[in-house]
Amino acid sequence: MGRQDDEIQRKLNELEASLDYSTNEDEAKTVLKVPESTQLSTTGIGSELNIFIGLGLLLTSVLMFFNHVKVGSGWLSWLGFGGQGFGLVVIPLLIGLGLIFYNSKSKVGWIVTAASCALIFFAVLSQLVMTFPTISFLGLIMMLLPLALGVAMLMKGLSAKTDK
Repeated sequence: MGRQDDEIQRKLNELEASLDYSTNEDEAKTVLKVPESTQLSTTGIGSELNIFIGLGLLLTSVLMFFNHVKVGSGWLSWLGFGGQGFGLVVIPLLIGLGLIFYNSKSKVGWIVTAASCALIFFAVLSQLVMTFPTISFLGLIMMLLPLALGVAMLMKGLSAKTDK
């Protein structure tokens, strides 16, 4: 609010400085001249509203889209784990943890542990099979329309913030 208060005070000072009290001696009337630059900007409220509505629409669209995705398990045969899972990855993890407990400053232990954790995380994600069930074109448009509107409003709000 400090910027708006400063702007209001500056506009009031401009207005006071531009007042012209030229009087006509015959009619004794006062003419008041108001400068055109006294318009106050209200982009702060509008831009914040655009940002919040844009984020709401964006999150709504992502939620509707993810609500239609079905997730199941698959096979990780391309890494040699087959349908038995990824139990062999636990062995390097245990070796890395053992090295860390033996010497907490062991770089090899930290690298082996981090690589094993990353491989386990990747293996779990790669076994997931995501499918998108049959949906009508209108349903797809109704899911993706808030995404487009939300991104547009978010960009409009952010651009108004940077224009200040």
